[in-house]
Amino acid sequence: LAQGEPLAQSLSARATEHSCAGCQPGKSLCGQSLPYAMHERLLSSSSPQPASLTQGKDVESAGWFLTDPPTRQSTADSKATTVSTAASDGDIRSVNYPKLQPAEKRLDKVPELRGWKYFFTQTLRVPLSVFTGIVIGILVTAAATKLTEQPKIVAPYEVPLPPQQVPASYLASKPLDNSCLIPNLSVPAGPQTFDACDFVIRSTDETWNLRGDVDKAIDKYFYDDYLDAGSWGRRIIGKKALRDAILSEMRAFPDIQIHITDCACVGDDNRGYKCMMADVLTGTNTGPSGYGPATGRFARWTGLIESLVQQNPETGQWQYTAEWGVHDEWSLIQQLGLDFARVPRPPTNTEPLHDCNPLVRFKSAAQIMDSDSRLMAQHKLRDA
Repeated sequence: LAQGEPLAQSLSARATEHSCAGCQPGKSLCGQSLPYAMHERLLSSSSPQPASLTQGKDVESAGWFLTDPPTRQSTADSKATTVSTAASDGDIRSVNYPKLQPAEKRLDKVPELRGWKYFFTQTLRVPLSVFTGIVIGILVTAAATKLTEQPKIVAPYEVPLPPQQVPASYLASKPLDNSCLIPNLSVPAGPQTFDACDFVIRSTDETWNLRGDVDKAIDKYFYDDYLDAGSWGRRIIGKKALRDAILSEMRAFPDIQIHITDCACVGDDNRGYKCMMADVLTGTNTGPSGYGPATGRFARWTGLIESLVQQNPETGQWQYTAEWGVHDEWSLIQQLGLDFARVPRPPTNTEPLHDCNPLVRFKSAAQIMDSDSRLMAQHKLRDA
């Protein structure tokens, strides 16, 4: 069927290809073309017919008229082989042929029976391929960038040259005179038979360096109401809190070593000794610490501790009553590679000013605790 060729003309033209051989006169369609009845049927239809058919689906829809005409099979005995099986004109007219409709309407009635497999393999095939390619490209690019990424090098701040004269801003600021502290630093003049520096060195080794009975060393060398003043104004009060701090440090740095570099003590056997000990600490951070998670890095940091060593009146054992220890935690945090902004710490340094009053006095543990508590409370009120 050619593009735009009328239906009736096409059917008439193709009818000449059919022969009437074997037709019985009066019962067959001999003498008239087969499509004639079809054409007449089409003309008698009340529904509007398309003016022409187009190449494609319309030809396939009309082709059955020509290629598969209706037949009437013989119902006679199998011996009657001469009975015609050709369709008569009445047969064709009696068949209720479907009315032809425009191709658009016929195609609209064709149900879509395609399932989810067709949806993913055909409908989404191209979008899924594009999306998968994009994801793979992003992952490959990210991996390549990570492997080839160079560590970011941040240049240190530029340090200016020293000034050639005393800055005027310094001279204009408020002065401070610490001479009021001198009278409060008097040293007792009692007997000095106790070797305080020997005590400091041995107690430090037994607690931290020898890997012995740590709990026994803590119980032996530290007073029950022990007080420690540390960085940022932190306080450790009592032997239980001290034990927690020591074990936490040992977990963070299992190979920790405290290298004592110097020691000096003043005092007497009656009121005790104030000892200053400088040290250098080393250790590998393989466990969580008070600064953050384990980093596996080795660090070395320095510190200075002032201790008050007194004899326990109940047991006669020499023990640490109070300590003031400050270490270079800034250097430690930097060496561990931690983000200082995330390190747990107070918002400000809460250590009060001890003007005219020594941090460690030759007093009992209870007096030292009371004095420190009042000083801390005054500092908080002043800051508020």
